[in-house]
Amino acid sequence: MSKRICWKKGMRLTDEVLLAADKCTAEAISQSLMLASAGRFGLLPSLRPFQLSLNIASGYVEVTHLDLLAITRAGDVIDLNLAGGITDTSNTHIPLSNDEEELFLTVNVQSEAWKDNEDGYMEPTYTFELVTPQSALSEHAMPIAHLIHNGEWEEDTTRFLPPALYLSGHHRWDELRVQLVDILKSICEKTKPQAQSLVKTAVSIYWPIVQKELIKANTEHETMTPATLLGSIQNVVGGFAIACEVDEILTLEDATIFYNFTQVPYNYQKAYLRIKQGIGMCRAINEKIDKFSLLSAPPKPEPEPAPKPEPKPDPRRSWLGKQI
Repeated sequence: MSKRICWKKGMRLTDEVLLAADKCTAEAISQSLMLASAGRFGLLPSLRPFQLSLNIASGYVEVTHLDLLAITRAGDVIDLNLAGGITDTSNTHIPLSNDEEELFLTVNVQSEAWKDNEDGYMEPTYTFELVTPQSALSEHAMPIAHLIHNGEWEEDTTRFLPPALYLSGHHRWDELRVQLVDILKSICEKTKPQAQSLVKTAVSIYWPIVQKELIKANTEHETMTPATLLGSIQNVVGGFAIACEVDEILTLEDATIFYNFTQVPYNYQKAYLRIKQGIGMCRAINEKIDKFSLLSAPPKPEPEPAPKPEPKPDPRRSWLGKQI
């Protein structure tokens, strides 16, 4: 816990006193950010999109370009722009070991070490580090890349995306939300005509779930996080499995896969991959709902016409005499 300077009239302003005051202010800001983000970390929404270029060679990886605005779990703000040539960083040349199959490249904030720059100001010291998936992520670190070893090292951009505080922190996170919205709209359009079909039990359970998640994805996109997006997809997938199980007609093949997906916890290392898999399952559900029309209730048979009553004899034409 930082201590506030006890200012007194006439006290001498030394560099130690001023640095201690700066440290107290910086720690108060970090604690406020940590409280506001609820311990989450990732890219911050910014007009400066996240950019990263790596030079991966035999035995090392070099960060050649990086534009990063993010927050760590400890509340450190990382404002790093290597392309501008202003920020003083160290260790952009990181050795690689072939003993591992995958590694995560992280940016670490040295909160106690500040460096003078050419403009007469001080900047935080940043270092780059490669960590294994099993290693605990430092509270002052931000993962920015995933490296995999398939004979040679390469960057994995299809299964990993840096964590973001909100989906707006990176356009590829928000693109997944847009894909989900399109799928949910299609599901709603297809389930509405089936409200009175043979599968109306499943439709009555699933349609409200889809409608709820569609409204959330449309109205809360500015505050939606990757974790809440994953939760919405799990709700859509699990709701379909439950609806099929409750319905007396439907039987869902591989229902265990659907239920298992709903139990997957959020993990920054595999969040992007898990959400993409969930989007694929939602597409499969959309295709399965097309088959609901094949189970529509047959038309009701027309009622048979009631038999006509026999005509009563006309008493005026009755013959009372005897026929001979």
